[in-house]
Amino acid sequence: MNEQNADFIKTPAFYYVSHLAKYVKPGSKRIHFNKFSENICVSAFQNPDKSVIIVLLNKTDKNVEYNLCYENLVLHDNLDAHAIVTFVVH
Repeated sequence: MNEQNADFIKTPAFYYVSHLAKYVKPGSKRIHFNKFSENICVSAFQNPDKSVIIVLLNKTDKNVEYNLCYENLVLHDNLDAHAIVTFVVH
């Protein structure tokens, strides 16, 4: 926050928290999710409506190829440098 003119700067943490706040509902539970890469942070939650929210964050300066497997969902994709992506599984 810039106190002189009331502006604020959106940091990467702002965008990460925004993804969580948009999709993870009150009363949600964090669930365990295995990851096989140190380059991607993974957080997963189950909402009260039983939907599952999976958030991936690429911590590197390079694009990272990944596979996401959850129950019947199998996804192979590329996550851009410093990108955040959210999956909602119903």
